Amino acid sequence: MTVNANESEDIVLTAGKRDSKAVARLDRRHVNDVEGAKIHHVTGGPYKGLLVNKKSHIPENGDPAEARLEFLAYLVNKDQNNELVQDFWTLRFWFRGKPDGLTKKRTFTQYFQELMCPESFPKNYMSFMTKAMILMKSYVLLRRVELEVEQVNKVHTPETTPPIKSFVSLFTPDIYQYNYVPEISMSNKTFLTLMIKAKCDAHIALSATYGELHKRTIEILIGGDGNTRSMIKDGIEGSVRAEALTANVLSGTELRYFWISWGNNLIEVGRGAHYGEGRFVSWKLPENKRFAITSLAVATDNTSHGQFEFAELLDTDYSQQAKKSRIRKQILWMAKKQRILHCLEDVFPNSLSVQDIVQLTSGKSFDAGSLVLMMKELEKSRHVRELEVGRWMRVQHEAQSGSTHEMKLVREMPQLLGKDQPTIAIITSLYCEKLAVDTMIDDKTTFVKYKTEVRRNYIGECQVYTVGTIGRFKVVCTKLARLPTSNKAARISAENTVTRLLGIFKSVEHVFLVGVAGGVSHQNVITNPVLLGDIVVSMTSERNEPMYVHCKAVQQDVNAKQYIYQTRQFSCKNKILQNVALSLESIVKSDVIHPSPWERYLEEGLAQMTVQEINIKHHANGNNSLVSRNECNQNHLENRCLSVPQNHQTGPRVFIGTIGGGRLVSRAADVRVDFALQHNVLAYDLDYEAVLESLEGNRNESFIVIRGICDYLDGTNKDWHLYASLAAASYMKSLIMAL
Repeated sequence: MTVNANESEDIVLTAGKRDSKAVARLDRRHVNDVEGAKIHHVTGGPYKGLLVNKKSHIPENGDPAEARLEFLAYLVNKDQNNELVQDFWTLRFWFRGKPDGLTKKRTFTQYFQELMCPESFPKNYMSFMTKAMILMKSYVLLRRVELEVEQVNKVHTPETTPPIKSFVSLFTPDIYQYNYVPEISMSNKTFLTLMIKAKCDAHIALSATYGELHKRTIEILIGGDGNTRSMIKDGIEGSVRAEALTANVLSGTELRYFWISWGNNLIEVGRGAHYGEGRFVSWKLPENKRFAITSLAVATDNTSHGQFEFAELLDTDYSQQAKKSRIRKQILWMAKKQRILHCLEDVFPNSLSVQDIVQLTSGKSFDAGSLVLMMKELEKSRHVRELEVGRWMRVQHEAQSGSTHEMKLVREMPQLLGKDQPTIAIITSLYCEKLAVDTMIDDKTTFVKYKTEVRRNYIGECQVYTVGTIGRFKVVCTKLARLPTSNKAARISAENTVTRLLGIFKSVEHVFLVGVAGGVSHQNVITNPVLLGDIVVSMTSERNEPMYVHCKAVQQDVNAKQYIYQTRQFSCKNKILQNVALSLESIVKSDVIHPSPWERYLEEGLAQMTVQEINIKHHANGNNSLVSRNECNQNHLENRCLSVPQNHQTGPRVFIGTIGGGRLVSRAADVRVDFALQHNVLAYDLDYEAVLESLEGNRNESFIVIRGICDYLDGTNKDWHLYASLAAASYMKSLIMAL
């Protein structure tokens, strides 16, 4: 959480008294705003930037604290024969800007844990305040930290570590609009304590799903009708199920404790900090109204603004075992985040709701509350974006400074006229393929045309178009959404995406299908096999041979001991791209001194990915032998002898041949080899039949399929995805530059 401190800012300590309590306030000030007349001491050396004001009376701060911690501190006074001293400490926090609740909670919690770490805990008050100032300098979100100490007269020796209460504040405007509180986990809870400050009309919503208050929600209204009555409603602004007279239960000048319980299907509300205290309204839920409560939201209405404060206990276990447990949880947390990102990348440019993600990630390891916390963290790190409450989309983060890549969310695509109309379209299926192609495009703008009103129908819901230039050509790149619903839905979505692409960009002449595939090895190519990272281009030496073959059905002739295939073959009438590819191959072969153009573009792409902090696994000059049984799925073993040429280049090589599709053949070892032999197939991809049929139906007569090899199956192995995608995209750019 710590970052480089700003050298133009100082941390100013002011110590004094307030209401007979000792108070120390730390303020972050710009060096030009420091009042020199009040300064008592200026530190130097390693403590540069820490200032101490003269002692003074400290008034109440005008703005209420945004978070605070309360705990009992047990100290030993060495000057008084090791007498035990007990103080009640309150740490208050104010923040810069408008960070969300999760960021605030994470910031002050980590600050406090560093401050109180047993291994480096200060031995006296002055050392403690020095450490607090040094830490605050690096926690740049903190604007002010205040410590208030009140001595407790009657000292009790603690049997266990006393609890530390963590309070998070949420401020609501005078408008009836719910604010979600994901920083308060509702998982495994049946009880909630909170403090409220409002003149009237404090609303609390308990719901089954984050972001969905229109169903399975219980609304609690405290201090309604001018602070005269409170009630429980079945849904937002729903029917009143229970109510009570509660005159002046709220206050606009002070925070008051309330508790809410929902255990045993009984909704109860009371005033006070303890369950059962001051109960004033309750409702026994009927069977058809019962659900698991996982989300919390609060609001006030146009009669009052409000402040809601929520209390939780902070973890105080600093043992080695507890540290190991926290590390294990962090590792699991990161693994879960990765699973979530994979799901969002597959459906991109579509978005997913909390419920969608729970279902797609095989749900039991997630609860909705924890999932929302993860999504908020991913949003903070700019991996995802919340399009509307509870609905997220994967976003591409370009970290390089000075990037000209614009990202725009639009309801309708802007019209591109004349020279701005792309003449080349690029279609990808995987998120990594889209990333790879985008690195090859200059002066690019990405338009995400999105709809969020359709909840369950993924078909053609959103589209993404990256428009830019490659060489002298205007290009557009899109990505197909890989749908979690069914193969039929995915097929319809792919066809619709291609139709919309060619309908919006009417000047497109050439289409490139760029991505990854699985390589094939058989006796026809055993002396020059397709290796990981190599490139296969859909071209044939014979004019009448297909560029792409899709297997629709397989039958086995037992008597003849052979397979019979029902296929769908694709070729294009316009051979411009194929002819340019042949010319490019001839030029590269004749120049043995310089690297191929795709090798140069690949290096540039790898550099861009590195700047974007994207991890790329590849072994360009390693041994990717096809006979390693330990790395193979035992059900898909193929007997091969492989001899890699001694002069095998370290960069990707280009192979010309047919590309195959169809899960019926790509995942069965014997069928896979037999089909490849019969149709001269060099690679199998994720099946682009629907895309090619749509191109054919839209009368596109010039296309080419370019695949980077990432495995020896069908392109589903993720380890080589990015490198193989970049290899294919690099060759694509070489071809476009040669047009």
